[in-house]
Amino acid sequence: MVTISPSQPLTVLVVEPFETIRTMIANVLNQLSHVDIIQSSNATDALEKLEYNDINLIIAEWDLPKFSGIDFLKKVRTTARTAKIPFVMTSATIEQAHVVKAIQCGVSEYVVKPFSSKILASRLQRALTKPVRPCKESSQQPEPAVTPSDDIHVLIVDDVADNIKIISDILRKDYKVKAALNGKKALQICTKDPQPDIVLLDIMMPEMDGLEVCKRLKSDPSTQHITVIFLSALEQTEHIIKGLELGAVDYITKPANPAIVKSRVQAHCRSIESNRIMRTQIDTMLENARLRDEFDNLNQNELIQPVANIKNSTEQLVNHLHDAEKAQQYIDFIQQSCSNLQLHIDSISALNKIEQQEYKLTPKQHKLSALIKDTLGPLATMINQKQITVHNTIDTEGCFFGEQSITHALLTHLLKNALEGTKSDPSIKLSSTQNDQFLVLKIHNPDPVPEPIRAQFFDKFVTYGKPEHAGVGTYAAKLLTEVQRGFIEYRTDDNLGTEVFVSLPLSQ
Repeated sequence: MVTISPSQPLTVLVVEPFETIRTMIANVLNQLSHVDIIQSSNATDALEKLEYNDINLIIAEWDLPKFSGIDFLKKVRTTARTAKIPFVMTSATIEQAHVVKAIQCGVSEYVVKPFSSKILASRLQRALTKPVRPCKESSQQPEPAVTPSDDIHVLIVDDVADNIKIISDILRKDYKVKAALNGKKALQICTKDPQPDIVLLDIMMPEMDGLEVCKRLKSDPSTQHITVIFLSALEQTEHIIKGLELGAVDYITKPANPAIVKSRVQAHCRSIESNRIMRTQIDTMLENARLRDEFDNLNQNELIQPVANIKNSTEQLVNHLHDAEKAQQYIDFIQQSCSNLQLHIDSISALNKIEQQEYKLTPKQHKLSALIKDTLGPLATMINQKQITVHNTIDTEGCFFGEQSITHALLTHLLKNALEGTKSDPSIKLSSTQNDQFLVLKIHNPDPVPEPIRAQFFDKFVTYGKPEHAGVGTYAAKLLTEVQRGFIEYRTDDNLGTEVFVSLPLSQ
């Protein structure tokens, strides 16, 4: 992933054959951050630019001249210098096979054209904050999921208010309806969220007629995806043909027949719905692929050290079998490492079930102080290496009602996070309070949460300055707390540092 750094500009390579699309992408990038934009119209030129520039993000079209965007992606992912650059693929193609291929080759995000500025901005943000996926050729295809789409938004544009009222009354029960009495106002509405999905556009209007409105909508990358249906009189055949050439998909003759208006709009809604479902499927496939990668990475990171410890301690144990005291130390260390492995496996299993809403809670009463002690034990090496002082004033009698294993896991995530985030003053403070319903643990470290991730502190895959980490610690802690009917919150500022509060129930 790209580590967020407000002090350094982002260098983005935009590979797109059409200049209007490149300009639109550049405008979106300039709204996100301070960026240096390098443009290219084909993959051959883009590869040359990659050799001589330090690129932080690539945005490339699937259908490129000379060789395709997917071949460009493969080249990026299989070259050591560029393998970790986030890669956003854009395409007018909504084919599952294409999306699956892009996922296998390590795409970060796949954005279907035409897209709005808002959609592109959200995908770029995700690409920059999520771990970069490697190229993995595989025949396994993610199973897409279908979710219902949002409401359809219809904009009616006519200079006669009575015409607007008639059509609004026909459509209002089934759609979100807006109206505009002139072309200028219609264009303003189309550029603001929520954008209309369909524009019913009168051809003959003063100042700016419907043909000009359609032309401007279809020439602007941020609005060209909007479906245009003309409203026209029977004798306006020539204008209708011109409008269809400009990009309109249909027309309705006036005076409006309610049945025809409903059927025409409904027919085009099916296409819009299909497009939305396909976009959702693409997002789902990308997210599922990302989740599998992160699950694998998280397992590797958490398994490697305990396994190495067990292997090393076993070798040392063989050399000290006749020294009872030494042998016992290695046996204890092996047992502790095995416990850490089991804890990780149990934590991952629980987290997966919680995300799937399949976890069955079996709570009992536990002492918080005992769990804190058990959690700090395996972290002793990190504490000693960083020379961190732990001030523990947890109430030794304070009990909560929950599960020992998942509480151990959430405490491990939070304490690791606090220890890693402590820089200015190497110390953390642990304390507890109790009210009528909850036992409240407070974890304090003297350093604030970095500004760019404060709003996303408990989100998945969010990290800052730790590219080797998956960014799931606080997210996991939140889920493991909430499944026990507790809650977690935090506050941070430059003077206070960071305080995380975990409230666990006193009874079921």
